[in-house]
Amino acid sequence: MAINVNTVYQTVLLILNKEQRGYMTPVEFNKIGAQVQLEIFEKYFEDLNQQIRIPQTNVDYADRVVSLDEKISIFKTSGSSAYTAGPPAFFSLPASTTNTPLTSTFASTGAANYTIPNTTTSQTVQNPVVIVNGVTQTTGFSFTNNVLTFTGAAIPPANVINAVVVSPSGGNSPNEFSVQKNATNATIQVGAAITGANAVNNPVVASVDNNPANGVFIFPNSTQNFQAAQNLTFTNNITVSGTWTTPNESPVYKLGVVNITNGALPIHELERVTRGELYHLLSSNLTKPTSHFPVYLYEDEKLIVYPTSINSGISCDYIKKPVIPSWDFTLGLQNQYLYNAATSVDFEIHSSEQTELILKILIYAGVVIKSPEIVQVAAAQVQQENINQKS
Repeated sequence: MAINVNTVYQTVLLILNKEQRGYMTPVEFNKIGAQVQLEIFEKYFEDLNQQIRIPQTNVDYADRVVSLDEKISIFKTSGSSAYTAGPPAFFSLPASTTNTPLTSTFASTGAANYTIPNTTTSQTVQNPVVIVNGVTQTTGFSFTNNVLTFTGAAIPPANVINAVVVSPSGGNSPNEFSVQKNATNATIQVGAAITGANAVNNPVVASVDNNPANGVFIFPNSTQNFQAAQNLTFTNNITVSGTWTTPNESPVYKLGVVNITNGALPIHELERVTRGELYHLLSSNLTKPTSHFPVYLYEDEKLIVYPTSINSGISCDYIKKPVIPSWDFTLGLQNQYLYNAATSVDFEIHSSEQTELILKILIYAGVVIKSPEIVQVAAAQVQQENINQKS
């Protein structure tokens, strides 16, 4: 049912009579596209209110109220509400989250706490895997949002000094040498310096033998023939992987029915009341809300449920906000924009809206490129579409 974002973008560029970059860049298109989608989405409810007051035909596919409800149905959903004890106690609107796979590697500083790079304080990790110098850690760490904390003896030091044997690598180049790690070390990560009486200055790693039994590192810039044991200083690397969950703003655009599931009782609807109505209900034991006949206030995007003994089982039916469309790209030859379907987001509105979507984007495009002709032609087409739909 979605409208392909690339189809819309290419059509807009074609009408603008330009290729690829054209008059409208992807950044401009994405911002205008999001605005136009929201305009079309919000107009559904005004159109529905108008059509309900007009006699409708009973012929299949010609009932405009049914057609509008079909377009709105894309955004109908439900979700549970979380309870906050307060005071005052309330239920929050259903929340949405974004789950993103993430792997990050960074150097240890010897501290206990590490903020994972490229994350925010609102993110939490699910199913984390923590690796220190190639060794997976099963205990000795915890997460608070995007902060990794090591405990006690599990804290990795900033670096480690490993006793090694340096010897010729056997390569064709006379200045190629290999470093054999000490058998007592499970893993070695290459650091910035080698310390010792015969230290190699600024070694460059050409290749690494990843066999844990060998641990061979080639330094092609070495100019000394080492036959004695040396000490190498390596930085401890920490790798964190998992799924990062980011809470988003509430997706609720319009709140519908609020339900409660209370023990063995069947699911039933809560009555929405105003403050004045609530005061009258609470003034008498005969009208006071009960667990069988609860009510709620909807204020400041919070559900305040009465009786206040209810602290679970609340769910909401609602109209969600449309997702923000995005025409994403990679840069090709001569910095051409190449469509990336994997990271792009299609328009979420009903597929029947493709014509109006393109025309309205063209109106904004005409403003951006200062072309009155495009604005006039597109606006006239939109007006004619509205007349056809409502006459």
